[in-house]
Amino acid sequence: MSHTLLNIMITIYGLILAILVGFAIGLKQRDNKYKSDDKVQTKGTVVKYSINDSRAPVVEYTVDGVPYRKALKYSYVKSVSTPFHRVKTEAETDLLDTVLRLRGNSMVSLNTVMRDHFPLGSTLNVYYDESHPKIAYVERYARSYVPLIVTIVCGYFCNCDVDNILSVCLSQ
Repeated sequence: MSHTLLNIMITIYGLILAILVGFAIGLKQRDNKYKSDDKVQTKGTVVKYSINDSRAPVVEYTVDGVPYRKALKYSYVKSVSTPFHRVKTEAETDLLDTVLRLRGNSMVSLNTVMRDHFPLGSTLNVYYDESHPKIAYVERYARSYVPLIVTIVCGYFCNCDVDNILSVCLSQ
C-alpha cells in the first residue's frame, strides 16, 4: 500500500517538475524574444506615469498609424524610507539602469523623480518587434526576476515534499 502511494506521489511531483521546467523554458524564450537584436527603434512621447512604486513614465509610440503604450520597466525597485530623510524622494541610481533605488521619507514623501527627469511630452526611445509592435520596451530591456523566483520556490517546496513523503513511506 505504501509503495503504491509512493509511486503516485513521485509521478505527481515528476509532472509538477516537468511543468515547472516547461514554464522556465517558456519564460527564457519570451525573454530572448523581447531582447533580440532585430528590434526596430522609434521615438515615443511620455503621456503619463505608472501607478506602481517607480512611477515610471508611460510612453506612447505609433507604428503604421496604430498607437501603442509601454512603460519604462525595471527588473526591481528598491525603496528605502526613513523618517530623517528629505521629503522629496531621490534616486540613488541612474534612472535608465535596470534596477531602481529610491530613498525617501517614511512619514511624508513626495515622489516626483520620474516627473522631474521625464516630463510629459518628452521623448524616449522605444524598441519594438516589427511583426508584433505591441512587443516592445522603452530605452533598454529590463529582465523580470519574479518568474525565476517563483520557479525556484516551487522547485524547493516540491523537493521538500518529496523528501517528507519518502521518509514517511520508508519508515513504515
